[in-house]
Amino acid sequence: MADWLTHFFYSFANQAGAWFVGIVLTVLGLFSARLVEKIKFALNRADMRAKYYEEMAIDISHFVFIIDRLVKVYYGSTWASDDDKSAIAQEYNEVMNTISRKEYVYRSWVQRFWDKETAAAFDLTMEKMKAVDRLLILINEGGNQKDNLEKLNVAFRDLRQTASDLLAASV
Repeated sequence: MADWLTHFFYSFANQAGAWFVGIVLTVLGLFSARLVEKIKFALNRADMRAKYYEEMAIDISHFVFIIDRLVKVYYGSTWASDDDKSAIAQEYNEVMNTISRKEYVYRSWVQRFWDKETAAAFDLTMEKMKAVDRLLILINEGGNQKDNLEKLNVAFRDLRQTASDLLAASV
């Protein structure tokens, strides 16, 4: 009887490795689809995050650029022709309309793909963009031109800094 039991344990020990590998492969086979899906989802999310960041960064950078042109060329130079000023104003209008139209899309991207600090930085950047827009409207409506231009310069400096903070932190 002892020989039989010894033979059984010896046989079990010799085949345990093969059985273990078989069980592990079976378990992996059962859950591989789920594992592959999780990996694909994570990679897709990273792809989308990069794509959305790039689009948002381009639009915000374009806005900052055109405000720079407004401050330095449209209002700050004497050499710009009416055609130059008209082109700058038209481009500003297009950029502001684009950003305003996509604001809630951007907000959804920021909330979905980034953390709360980035969302707060985005909100602050949008607030600064709208402040610059309000000042430009005031300047174009008349009133104290010199005072409003000084306010525009300060608002533009603030906008540049908040946009830089947002875009540098989002990467």
